[in-house]
Amino acid sequence: MKKILIVFFVCFNISFSQLKNDEIFKVNDSIVSIDEFNRVYNKNIDLIDEDNQKDFETYLDLFVNYKVKLAEAYELGFHEDPKYKSELNKYAKQLQNTYLTDKKSEEKFLKEAYERTKFEVNVSHILIRVEENNNDTIQIVEKLKSLTNPFLNLSIDEFNKKYNQDNQMIVENLGYFSAFKMIYNFENMAYTSPVGEVSSPFRTRFGFHILKVNDKRNSLGEVTVGHIMTYKNKADAFDRIKNISDSIKKGTSFEYLAKKYSEDKNSSFKGGRLNPFSSGQINSIPFENAAFNLVEKNQISDPVETKYGWHIIKLYDKKNIKEFDEIKYQLLNKLKKSSRFNMVSESFYSFLLDRYSLTYENKNLDYFIAILDSSYFTGQWSIPENIDEEKTLITIHDKILKYIDFATFLEDNQNRGRGSSMPINQLIYDLYKKFIDYNTLEVYKNNLEKENSDYRFVIKEYREGLLLFNLMQEKIWTVKESDSTQLKSFFNNNIDKYMGFEEDRGKIIGDFQQSRESIWLNNLKLKHKVVLNKKAIKRLRNKYN
Repeated sequence: MKKILIVFFVCFNISFSQLKNDEIFKVNDSIVSIDEFNRVYNKNIDLIDEDNQKDFETYLDLFVNYKVKLAEAYELGFHEDPKYKSELNKYAKQLQNTYLTDKKSEEKFLKEAYERTKFEVNVSHILIRVEENNNDTIQIVEKLKSLTNPFLNLSIDEFNKKYNQDNQMIVENLGYFSAFKMIYNFENMAYTSPVGEVSSPFRTRFGFHILKVNDKRNSLGEVTVGHIMTYKNKADAFDRIKNISDSIKKGTSFEYLAKKYSEDKNSSFKGGRLNPFSSGQINSIPFENAAFNLVEKNQISDPVETKYGWHIIKLYDKKNIKEFDEIKYQLLNKLKKSSRFNMVSESFYSFLLDRYSLTYENKNLDYFIAILDSSYFTGQWSIPENIDEEKTLITIHDKILKYIDFATFLEDNQNRGRGSSMPINQLIYDLYKKFIDYNTLEVYKNNLEKENSDYRFVIKEYREGLLLFNLMQEKIWTVKESDSTQLKSFFNNNIDKYMGFEEDRGKIIGDFQQSRESIWLNNLKLKHKVVLNKKAIKRLRNKYN
């Protein structure tokens, strides 16, 4: 038995050696740690279909083969191929984005949004428009406070007649809505205010609001309907919709009539069918109510009047709220497009500041406050010729940012819709914050493999997997015209396994590839030196078997 083992290890250039305790084997000079093996083994073991491959020794042999092939790919220079580099770079950029966020904050906002999708709030509000950069707002806030009781106790019509005759305010009932239908701070106030009460004044990018929560109910879910519409501004709109309704009751196809007579040209060519929607998505409360009041599939409503005209509505589908895991990524996409994602971003930038021991305060900003003037607000400002270009402004990890770097940033970002009323010191602070956020993010991205172990493992797997795919494609999987003689010879040597060369060509090629890979792999094991850690393998065998 010992003689057989000696022959095996000599033939395949595999030996035992005293590696460190945390190392399981090495190929040439590339060491594989026990941690890496454990991580890959535990990640992949449930994905393996063949029970025999779940055996520790078998899996170890597969993993050694993997690393031997990888050594061959590097030796042949596959990692220098421009196409490989380009594809790896594209993937790395996509992957980075998933690690450039505060996962805890992201998960918190996702869970909050999901809980809110279970309910819908009915809200009325008053809006007084104010420019975003207008900070003279005390009188507006006081005015809204004084309107709290009338707004609570009067209908919208009564309120408008008494307090909004000049239409200086926007006063409206928004109907029912749930998460992501409004900007976040408005939604937040709506969901945190008690039913039957008016909120304190609060600000959005549109101006100042107060809102009243009229009702809160369980979510109606999502509905898919079609409609036939006649425009309200036509004298015979109701007569025509009534005639269409009568035709449907007599058996004429709803879809046929929608294509022929509906005046909503965005949906008529589809037989009137609309995209699925939930409460608050359609800008018509009567239409929404009529759609959700339909109960059975293919049920058709009587004529419904809205501010747009007359409608007949047909129900196609109704869905309840799904479980969190089913819609998590759908919610994530909405989160990234919503105003609340700014809070996730701010949280991530705070994490970066802590990581690199930074703040947004910098005494050197006084210099930049002194060199900026009113020309900045008209886009005419330029960097002074006597600026000390090489003076260090701040160091972020291993990146030194100089005066000229921030001055160039200021020059590139001037006159971007900022009012000249903004104080210079506030302007400098705002732009410095953006400057720091941008550069800390760049530093983190450039060091992401060192900074984040999860990213390091995933990008390593992809880098190696892509290399091996290209290697196998080149050496094994692609059967070229020059291989035809070998393929025919393989068929002749195994002719009893096949019906004929043309009849079983696909199977023959598969078996030929498998045979070629086996021979090729044996040659690679002769070529690349594999050293195993006997003690480490024994410990892992006891652990996994």
